[in-house]
Amino acid sequence: MTGAEIEQRNIDLMGETLGKQYSVLFREVAALHLYWNEFLELFATNDERIVRLNQAAPTFFQMLQDQQFETNMSHLARLTDSSATGTKQNLTVRNLPDLVNDQGLKDELLRHVDDVVSKTEFCRDWRNRRFAHNDLLLATQDRRAKPLPTATKEKIADALKALSDMMNVVERFYHKGLCSFGDVISHKGAGSLLSILGFGIKARDQMLDELKQGNYTMGQSPDSI
Repeated sequence: MTGAEIEQRNIDLMGETLGKQYSVLFREVAALHLYWNEFLELFATNDERIVRLNQAAPTFFQMLQDQQFETNMSHLARLTDSSATGTKQNLTVRNLPDLVNDQGLKDELLRHVDDVVSKTEFCRDWRNRRFAHNDLLLATQDRRAKPLPTATKEKIADALKALSDMMNVVERFYHKGLCSFGDVISHKGAGSLLSILGFGIKARDQMLDELKQGNYTMGQSPDSI
């Protein structure tokens, strides 16, 4: 089914408002799992991969790691924000309980909202004081600054599980099944990149060895010399 067909199916089952918001949230949660899995593949799987990235382009991959860390944390914060900021309404999983009519479903979603909000509070603190704004006391390392909470891959994994569990409450009620969000979209980009980098580093090292030995024709055809 296409994205439009899935959204229409959700609208038919859930009603216009819930169906539209749930469809967009579903795509956001799936994308977040994709981004996080790619981050883990590159930067949090094993030390050999870090060595390879540093051999290839250390400054670039450090920049990418910092940016992707910020992207994933900010994404979690956005998806679990309050339903409104001032007079502006937000797309957030906190909207879901108020959009359903079944009281049992509403109560179950409210319990999951509490769990999700609790497990993502550290993301919103990082977003508010480091990513979206630059807290002065933190930036200047003032002793009065409240330290940012620790942000580990285990805490992010717990937050993602809580978020997935909440979405699956809706999946189970309306579609009579569950969704493994980590498997919704294939995440092979990081693995492919690491493989290509490995071949490239070997080729570069071989070329440098040849140059040290005075062979300046490596990789060139006789006609191109």
